[in-house]
Amino acid sequence: MTDVPIPAHILAWKASTDVIRMGEIPSADPRRTVRGFVPDKKFDAPAPMLAFDDPYEDDEDRLNKVKKYWRARDKERMLREAHYKELLDAEVKAAERRKANENARALEKAKEEAAVQEREKEKEKEKEQALETATRNKKTVELEDNEVGPSGVNKGKAREVPRTPRKVTPRKSQTEVWSGSEGEEDEEKPQCVNCVKKNITCVPQAGKKACITCGRRKMKYEFFDKSSWAVLDGTKQVVEAVRELARLERRRDASQLEVIWHDHQRYIMEIEARAAADSSAADARMLQLLELKSKGIEVPEDLEKKIRVKQDLVQATYKERLNDLTRRMDSIQKRTAWTKNGLLRQNPEVPPAAAQGTKRKGDNEGDRVEGSKKKKKKKVAEAEDEESTMR
Repeated sequence: MTDVPIPAHILAWKASTDVIRMGEIPSADPRRTVRGFVPDKKFDAPAPMLAFDDPYEDDEDRLNKVKKYWRARDKERMLREAHYKELLDAEVKAAERRKANENARALEKAKEEAAVQEREKEKEKEKEQALETATRNKKTVELEDNEVGPSGVNKGKAREVPRTPRKVTPRKSQTEVWSGSEGEEDEEKPQCVNCVKKNITCVPQAGKKACITCGRRKMKYEFFDKSSWAVLDGTKQVVEAVRELARLERRRDASQLEVIWHDHQRYIMEIEARAAADSSAADARMLQLLELKSKGIEVPEDLEKKIRVKQDLVQATYKERLNDLTRRMDSIQKRTAWTKNGLLRQNPEVPPAAAQGTKRKGDNEGDRVEGSKKKKKKKVAEAEDEESTMR
């Protein structure tokens, strides 16, 4: 990662697939030269206009234009690659986290299925045991019938068959009877109006209506009823919801201002590039003008004046636009400083001590004179009031 802030149009890409990546062009590529210059289609910046038939533009000026274009393009590519790497790392981590969650859910599901299968096996075993006991009981009954015979006399002593134990079913627990006294104990103790207003604990007194605090201060003792408590809780919830909405609105405004700050930063870069190109062109014309003068060639005054005015106009326009944008960026940074978003201040603040030190001594003397006049007027007015009251 680089320390250069990433522009807003790159931050707008929220997925790695959305990033428009630019391939690396080596320094020996003919597209980086003046004659074989071909702009990159994936780079949105305006390509420099190379006028080979312009007498005021030489090869060095064209080379500077081409170098500035490829320098800006390489910087854009570096920022895009850095943002692409961040998004790709975040997506890989999210995929790993998702896969771990899916594996955990699959493991829990497998455990639940294994537990269900074990329960089914236990139920089948219980059914088989019940069938075996039923068949054993049936065989013992048939043997007893065969030993008794048709006359009803027992031929021999029947074998004693062990009886199967009865299945003990647990009795249902008695339903718990709700008592009003327990519910009253669970409820919160009533509080008086004065204790709630002062946010102190209300301690009731035995045998008295008033609490300890109201009894000491001899205040009117009033309880909050259920409807008042409901209204109070509702108003608190409404106030909290309104505050939360206000915080969210403020956060949204701060994020929008941050996007505008990044847009202004991008505009400053564009203005710097255009101002550099215009100033280099104006300087080249001025050099040509001086060269013609050195050779003894007469140059019209209006042309010379026009070239000088254009040269000054480029710098003035650049400074005016730069000051306007930096002033806006500083105001945005000041308004969004509470978010700690790391926006940098463009113009340093002037300390208040420097402004206070410029006050002159005469100003202080004038303030003293005005103060003494006001005091005299006040004394005269008081004396007149006293005389009117005496009359």
